[in-house]
Amino acid sequence: MTSHGSRAIWIALLANTSIFLTKAVAAWIGNSAAMFSEALHSLSDLVNSIFLLIGMKLASRPPDQQHPFGYGKEVYFWSFIASVFMFGVTSMGSITGGYHQIVSPHEIAAARLMFFTLFLSVIFESFSLREAMRAVLKDVGAQAKGVRIFSTAFRNINNVANPAVKFIFWEDLAALTGLTIALLAVFISDTTGNLVYDGIASMIIGIVLGSLAIMLAYENRAMIVGRAAHPNIVKCIGDIAMQVPGIIDIKEIKTMYIGANSLLINMTAETKPSLEVDQADDIVAEVERKIISKMAIVKEMSIELLADDKIADWQNTKRKMDRYNS
Repeated sequence: MTSHGSRAIWIALLANTSIFLTKAVAAWIGNSAAMFSEALHSLSDLVNSIFLLIGMKLASRPPDQQHPFGYGKEVYFWSFIASVFMFGVTSMGSITGGYHQIVSPHEIAAARLMFFTLFLSVIFESFSLREAMRAVLKDVGAQAKGVRIFSTAFRNINNVANPAVKFIFWEDLAALTGLTIALLAVFISDTTGNLVYDGIASMIIGIVLGSLAIMLAYENRAMIVGRAAHPNIVKCIGDIAMQVPGIIDIKEIKTMYIGANSLLINMTAETKPSLEVDQADDIVAEVERKIISKMAIVKEMSIELLADDKIADWQNTKRKMDRYNS
């Protein structure tokens, strides 16, 4: 976990704590289903931030005999648990509360207090989202200023390897969306006296959060199972290796994330025939040095060199293995 990503989570944790307490008091006084959904949302955000911090702490443990590649995937597991909590508690609670408000409506009180609370929450969440966007740009190595920060972060969010940074970004974006819906619902319900809008808003907030939880759970499942790096990263690895004298071609590159900002590489490269053992060792060492110096995300590497007169044998063996595995 980068220090910038850690900072984003701590800021989100502090913001969510203050926002939850404020919303909880307003929901209790105002008796609004939409306000109650937002209080549940902030509670979920608070708990999720704690889960992510636990994942970061456990993932930072050094490799040992039972886990030679380290504990980096802990952060994916705890991020998965956070998305399950978001779905089970926040989404279902909001949908249930909205349904009860529609079928058995209860009057909303202290509308001005809820307006003020929601407006204050928007300010808090805006600061948190901006920090999350900066963490996204930091993770992918992009730069932007002003209003372009949001569009640049949104375009690059799928390339973020750090699940905590990705979770906080989507969480804060969903929070702002929910707050906007709640503001409109409280205003319309208070103006028209029709409490159905309050219930509908609560259900919409629950659906938005449920969809986000499912999406994040799917993303973290892919990382836990062993997702490969983005094709641009794989291409960059191959380009760097091709710069080493003695490498003729790159036959295969397999990658897998073993943690946030930790990548495992298995590479097969073609060299000139009749290569001496010492020369092969030097080439492997140089490829590793160049890749690691230019790509800090690479933590583990395995490089196999094949002379061009052995490529046919390697290809035949690989085809047999592919048929066997299928």
